[in-house]
Amino acid sequence: MIVLWDLDGTLLLDTSPQGGESVFGQALKDVSGLDDVVVPDRQGKVDWQILDEMRRENQVGAELAGPLTTRFLELSEQWYTTPENACVAVPGVMDAVRAVHEHGWRNALITGNSKPRVRVKLASAGFDLDAFDWGHSFYGSIYPDRAALARAAQRAVPNGVLVGDTGGDGVAANAGGFAFVAVTTGGTSAKKLSKFGPVLTVDDWATQLEDFLATVKRLAK
Repeated sequence: MIVLWDLDGTLLLDTSPQGGESVFGQALKDVSGLDDVVVPDRQGKVDWQILDEMRRENQVGAELAGPLTTRFLELSEQWYTTPENACVAVPGVMDAVRAVHEHGWRNALITGNSKPRVRVKLASAGFDLDAFDWGHSFYGSIYPDRAALARAAQRAVPNGVLVGDTGGDGVAANAGGFAFVAVTTGGTSAKKLSKFGPVLTVDDWATQLEDFLATVKRLAK
């Protein structure tokens, strides 16, 4: 059994200014020479999708797509290794990650973030990077949207549970055929998440960890 964790709002909270939005815009400014750029809405999108939409909306040629990605990852590293921009772990979720490992299951990731951003964000929030199975994790650097991300995960993870905090995570769980554990720690209400058919909704890890473990154990059979 593999527990696929979403990142932002599920494992950690990005409390840096505007959730690090300036990194996207600055990367495009640096490679294009533009003074002002428009950053598209990022909600529910993968990094590749955001960068591609931003480049197109600002009428920047495809020849700069590669340099844009490279610069974006460089700035992300600089941003999240700056102490005041460090992410914080969702309260109680580290206990859940440890408990998954102690039960003999594996922790992995399914996120719209690119892999280098995942690693630097987790490290900034104090997570043990060795707690995750990176070989069975999936990132938003090469897939066009969350549904495509989930279908790729489905091919590699025959028995998994997806834990996430947004409707996009619910869409991914349904697209990949994974049981969906909804968490409200990212700000989306339980009512909104209910339309995606979660097997469990977690509001507070401190009081619902045992419910979560019981649910995973039932699904692992």
